[in-house]
Amino acid sequence: MEKLNNQIIGLITDFGARGQHYVASMKGIILNINPKAKIIDIAHNITPFSIIEAAYIIKSTYSLFPKKTIFIFVVDPGVGSSREIVIIRTKSGYFFIGPNNGIITNVFDISEISKCIHIENNQFFNSPVSESFQGRDIMAPIGAYLSKDIDIDKYGSNFPITQLIDFPIELKRISDNEFRCTVQYIDEFGNIITNIKGNSFTFKENTDIIIRLGEQEVKGKFVKFYEEVLVGSLLFIVGSSGFLEISKNQANAAIELGLKVGDIITIEL
Repeated sequence: MEKLNNQIIGLITDFGARGQHYVASMKGIILNINPKAKIIDIAHNITPFSIIEAAYIIKSTYSLFPKKTIFIFVVDPGVGSSREIVIIRTKSGYFFIGPNNGIITNVFDISEISKCIHIENNQFFNSPVSESFQGRDIMAPIGAYLSKDIDIDKYGSNFPITQLIDFPIELKRISDNEFRCTVQYIDEFGNIITNIKGNSFTFKENTDIIIRLGEQEVKGKFVKFYEEVLVGSLLFIVGSSGFLEISKNQANAAIELGLKVGDIITIEL
């Protein structure tokens, strides 16, 4: 039996403020199996059913945790259906448990996955299994057992990595200075986080950037910090997660531009 050194389990759900008892029930299952588990609440206020938002939350946080951390993600529009629940082990040493619905393939490329297991061994499930709450009855107990013994083969059968669901999120270069991208997250301040990696393109400070929203065009400056522009002014900045963000200095850019997660926008440098 190979044991973990940290026994950290991170939870990501779309249960929201009124679903805290759902989170608590998952924690109860985990702690009954492994009282030494360290459970971290990563996010529970993801927009319901948003695969795009869930993927962003995971990819912007997971690599900051110690290796062998286990992440359980329960954003599952297809709960109870024939979709698989899988364990992913990455080449960098992290573990992910969740539905095969396109979240994991938007966190990292499948070339970074060393093994994938289709969870089938019901001796490790909480019984009886609720078809509407497999996060509690399948994912939570599997995560708890995995935190005690990381031999993932015992929990099911090998699943072809190439059969992991792809959920395309648009990012396309149209020309040398124009591309289409997707809003993948909006934070509490109304900052609009796109899926353009800050190191993918060359942005010169104080360069004008144009957003096209249908027939509407909006212009802002690319800056390194917010106070480079006047209060209320639109700006572009590479945020702490490494993606290009559309913001307003001390104002809510998402509300003022009418954007939401999943919207596709055109940006011209």
